Amino acid sequence: MSFDAELAERVRAESLEQGFARVGVAEAARLDSEATYLDAWLAAGRQGDMDWMERTAEVRKDPRHPNMLDGARSVVVLAAPYGRRSDYAGPAPARIAKYAQGRDYHNVLTKKARRVSGLLQEAGFAARVAVDSKPVFERAWAERAGVGFVGKNCCLIVPGLGSHVFLACIVTSAALRPDEPMERRCGDCTLCLDACPTRAFSEPRVLDARKCISYLTIEHRGPIPEEHRDAIGEWMFGCDVCQDVCPYNQGARDEGALEAFQPGERWRDLDAADLLRMDEETFARWAQGSPVKRARREGLARNIALVLGNRGEAVHLPVLDQARRDDASELVREAAGWAHERLTRRLAAEE
Repeated sequence: MSFDAELAERVRAESLEQGFARVGVAEAARLDSEATYLDAWLAAGRQGDMDWMERTAEVRKDPRHPNMLDGARSVVVLAAPYGRRSDYAGPAPARIAKYAQGRDYHNVLTKKARRVSGLLQEAGFAARVAVDSKPVFERAWAERAGVGFVGKNCCLIVPGLGSHVFLACIVTSAALRPDEPMERRCGDCTLCLDACPTRAFSEPRVLDARKCISYLTIEHRGPIPEEHRDAIGEWMFGCDVCQDVCPYNQGARDEGALEAFQPGERWRDLDAADLLRMDEETFARWAQGSPVKRARREGLARNIALVLGNRGEAVHLPVLDQARRDDASELVREAAGWAHERLTRRLAAEE
């Protein structure tokens, strides 16, 4: 197979110009080992409510699938860090995962990746961009493209940058020379597995989403199971525990984090009680352009109620009482009732 070296160099240069810190290429082919893993993962029901994982499983296994890009020959993988050392943002006493502190990465990186894919299209090749919104195994392709390796916590770890990175993939019909795959480097370390508050990892690189705080606070639409509510702690959207303890993040450089991903104005001078009081219209305006809109007003209010039950103070009892009585959502009313009772007991025990 002949490779277009000049086009590949232009793609790399434009990717760096757009703010991506790492660029790699893999040959488009069926992901046999990941396909076996995915089938077993789905059969065990570890996807929870994420029914779309099962519906798109066959496409996810092979980028040459007609529903992705028939005739694909290469997968270009782009990595962008997102401010690993920034302080945690969030309406006190709640916290949100660092990736969600700034603007929605889907929008920011899709625009940048499309500028890169434009070079491929101008050269006469087909190209499709995926930023965590299409059935593409981004981490698997990043590993094959030499961008990083999948850690035991299922996050992609990029040496020098750690795991606080976003990924974008461009599936293309262009034949670009593939980079050397990266071998996994976790060794005997199990810090991430041991630190998980809900014990969501049944074994290294096997995550049960139904126990994961990120899943429970973002994707899950029903009540959060009571056995996990204490472990939610202060996390109102996402969770970074398994990344915070990773040695690869301790020594990582804050290289090239885009300004768009730094904590925005929406988190300043905001208390968790303010969010719990929001109606749908107010929430829609406040969450515009932020990843937190994924949880919806109802889900975020449910999460905040649990956080106040775990970490709140006496000043939060009135807002919880109001929410358990008057919130439009039964889901929020139930969570607020649980939180009000828990906070009342905790404050009484501290007297």
